[in-house]
Formats: sequence, structure tokens, C-alpha cells
Amino acid sequence: MMVLLFMPDTKIIATMGPASAHITVLEKMAKNGLSAVRINTAHAEPGYIASIKKMVDEVNKKLGTYIGVLVDLKGPELRTGEFPGGGFDVKAGSKYVLAPEGTKGDVFTINHPAILNSLSTNDLILMSDGRFRFRVVKSEGDSVTVKSLDSGKMRDRSRINVPGKYLDLGVLTERDMMFLREGIKENVEFFALSFVQKKENVEHLQKQIMMNGGDQLIVSKIETKSGLQNIKTISRVSDLVMVARGDLGVELPLEEVVVAQKKIIEESHKYGVPTIVATQMLESMVSSSSPTRAEVSDVTNAIMDNTDCLMLSEETAIGKFPVEAVEYLGKISSYVEEKVADFREPYEFLGNRVAYSIAKAAKVVAAEIEADGIVAFTKSGNTAKMISAVRPCVPIYTMVMDSHLGRKLNLFRGVRPVKIDVGDYQGNDLYETIMSAEKCLKLRKGSRLVITSGAPNFLFGGTNDVMVSTFGKFLGRGYPVGKSFRGKVAGNHLKGDILIVNDDVSEPRDEFKIYRGIIFTGKASHDVMDSLNAMGISVLYNTKIKEKISEGDQIFVDGYTGIINS
Repeated sequence: MMVLLFMPDTKIIATMGPASAHITVLEKMAKNGLSAVRINTAHAEPGYIASIKKMVDEVNKKLGTYIGVLVDLKGPELRTGEFPGGGFDVKAGSKYVLAPEGTKGDVFTINHPAILNSLSTNDLILMSDGRFRFRVVKSEGDSVTVKSLDSGKMRDRSRINVPGKYLDLGVLTERDMMFLREGIKENVEFFALSFVQKKENVEHLQKQIMMNGGDQLIVSKIETKSGLQNIKTISRVSDLVMVARGDLGVELPLEEVVVAQKKIIEESHKYGVPTIVATQMLESMVSSSSPTRAEVSDVTNAIMDNTDCLMLSEETAIGKFPVEAVEYLGKISSYVEEKVADFREPYEFLGNRVAYSIAKAAKVVAAEIEADGIVAFTKSGNTAKMISAVRPCVPIYTMVMDSHLGRKLNLFRGVRPVKIDVGDYQGNDLYETIMSAEKCLKLRKGSRLVITSGAPNFLFGGTNDVMVSTFGKFLGRGYPVGKSFRGKVAGNHLKGDILIVNDDVSEPRDEFKIYRGIIFTGKASHDVMDSLNAMGISVLYNTKIKEKISEGDQIFVDGYTGIINS
């Protein structure tokens, strides 16, 4: 079993790099609420995934955490070729020709010439991260004439964007496939797919993962205008969706990016698909030990938009303060979550309707009884995903049978994975199984829990049951009057907080008023009950004791259920 550390409901992803790829730094980030690390394969070499995974596994084993590994596949990119002298002076109003690489003369060569046939007159083309804008004035199939709207010196291999135009560049490069196979071999949890333009891109990656024997979840990165336009269909086939604001901010006017972020989160969450907000979350912390007020506002806004995860990029990859950046995200998240409890639910969930209904019921019950948490037994992770999606106001303790699944679920908002050794899980007793996880849950005795499972026949899988339980060994049950109470059992030779009365009582007794609570195993008259109620003393009557309760025992009596626990 693994013990839970500090973890805000909103999950935190940190990009690995020279500043963070050290086990001591990773440990510190883990203690501040880190949920997953990201490997940017654009800056990786073969073997890098294995080295990071080994480090993460060591930290998980040492600290009892469930940090997952997300491998970000770069994907094909449209770029210019190289210019004589390393750059090219562009002048506003001048015309230039786009042509295939290898073409001689005063032209801009591009690495994917097949897209030239996709360009039409008046199309807008952006180069060098949007710094240079060009308008298509003539398209002749294998060459396109454009007019520059800006002046400056363009560098070699500049990125090219064509906002709103679907460009068939393929989905995965040979380099991507190399990292895909390495990631599957190392049993990472997630693959992120760059420049997703339509759902077929995601389905292609799903097929490649399956063909190579993997079971990783897919994060679809929305960073093009085409991807934004197709967000409804893309989100339906994705495991998670990322608002990749860097490239999205190139393809869209800057004033539209925030509204696009809200649209992506809302559309994804309609059907319970979790989201990640990325890029420049705390960018000033690349060099500063604290974020700006504007960055704190940005993070707060993303959480209130209902995102599941926040991702750090340069802040942890090359920044001077990677640990502090994670710590600030954790602090901001915890504060916002404490102040804002009413997050939207999905309209519908793409999955088992019974389990989804159970998830919604668990949320309602948890709120009504002021539960300390929801315990979800899950074999595939679907129940935990559904409960996370409905946004309960309490932690979701997700009981899993293997750590790999736990690391996958660690990116779902509010989920705290707990691996338990269950043996023959079909025959396990629910109460005994929960109690066996006592160290991991870090719950005090007497905590009220809402439990979802496949009871009575299965704990894991086929979720069809929701129930309320009190954390601790079951000692007995009665009918409660008043609030919950806890304390030491008094006796003939020992003072305490709780008195157990075994004989019938028809008249109030002065000795009762010194106790926090009275448990009657015999009969108690209405006069007695009214008297205790007037004094604010809680009562449990018509009580049946199952296990022996001795003087000095510490017990808890649940004022909702009447259950007595040690």
C-alpha cells in the first residue's frame, strides 16, 4: 500500500528538463502535489524516456506517490527550409513564392510540399510563430505566390501555420514511432498527440498504441484552429484534452485564446472528458521565485473554468525554481477549491449508465451527510472517472489493484489512488478491505465515507452499489438523537466522555450531564431523552452491541447512522 501526501484536487503536470531531471528535485515536487511528469520528445533522445521513468518509479516507491509519465509526441510540423546565410529579409508588400524543398532561386521552400495544393487565394499564412503574416495571391498547384504583410529577418526552419485550413501532414513521424515504442516498453501512462485537427488523428494513434501492445491514455492537444473547430468530435474519442495555448495563440488572435480555452473545457466536460490547461501558466518563474499577480489570476481562472489539470513547461524544464513553481500551483489550487465548490457536472457520460447514476448518487449523498470522502472500488478506472467528472466536494479515494492504473487515474480531478492487495477480489469483505487501507487513507476513526462498488458479488468492476459507512471497526448500532460524538468510554473506576447504560432508565439522572454522549443498551423513557436533548447531550438508544466495549476504549458514534466504531 502507498500513503497519500499533499494533493490538491486540481492535478499538476511538470515538464522534465535540465532543471528538474534530478531525483532530489523530483522528490520535492512530489511532496508539493505533483501528479505527472511530461517528457517533450522535441528535446529528447532515445533512452530519455527510460531514464525519466526509472527516476519516477524510485520516487513513487520511496514516497508512496502515483506520479505518472506523459510522453508528448512532437508530430509532423510544416516548416520553411534553410536560407542562404541563415536568414531572409522579408519586406511588407513584397511577393514571394512557396515551393518544394530543393527548388532553386529566390523562393521559400517548405518541407511538406503536398500542402501547396490545399492553399487558396486569400488564405492567411503565418510563419515564425506568427511574427510574419502572408496572404496567398496566386496558387498554381506546385507553387504558391504570397504577399508579405510584415517586415523583418526570418530565420531558417521557421514554423508555418495556416489557420483554419486542414493540412494533411500525417499523424506520426518515424521519430514519434520510436518514442511511442520506447514509451510502451517502459509502461508509461499517457501519450500526448500534437496538432490534433480531427478525430481520425486520435483514432490513428489509438490503433498504433494497440498494435504495439500498449494501453496508454491519449491526451489530444488542441493547438490549431482546425482542432478548435472540431473539438466536439475530437473530445469524444480522447481520454484527455489539452488546451495548448502556445500554438493556439499563434493560430488565433490573442484576444480569442481565453474564450477558446473556455470553449474547449466546456465542450470536453459535457461528456466527462478531463482537460489540461498548458503554456505560460507561471512563465515569470523561469527566472523569478514567485509568480506575477496576472499569472495567479490566470491559474485561478483555469481552475474556475473547470479544468482537471494544470501543466508547467519551461518553468520546470529550464527554470530556476521548479519546486517553487509546483508549490505555487498547489497553493493556488487548494485555495480556489476551498472557496469554490459548485463546479458543473457533465450533461452525459460516455459509458455505463448504471455506474454514472451511482457516481451522481455518491456526490449527492456525500454532500447531504457531510462525508469525509468517497471510496470507489474500480477495476478499469471508469467509476473513478465518472465520480471525478461529477465534481463532488470531497476527496475520491480510488481503490485499485495495480499501480499502473493508479498512475493513470492520478490526472483526474479529486482522485487519490490507493493500491490495495486484495487477493481474490471477488470474495473480499468490503469493510475489511477498507480497514486494510487505513494507513493509506489517513482518515481519522469515525470519518463518514460514501462507498461505491460492485457489491454484493464483486468489489471491483460492475459498479452497481452506493452505501454509507463509518471508518473504523464496527462495534454496534443504535438510534441516534443529536450530533455525532467521540471520546473515551467511562466506567466505575474511570472518568470518560461517553457513558454506556445497560439498565432501563425511566427518570433523568444528575450524573448524565457530565458526559458528551450517552449510549443506552436498555430502555430509556421520553423524559430521559428530552432532558438530555435539552442539555445538548447526544444519545444513542435501543443500541445493540456487537463487539465488547470496555472502559477506556476510544469510540466514535455517528449521529447520522447510529453506528459505533472504534
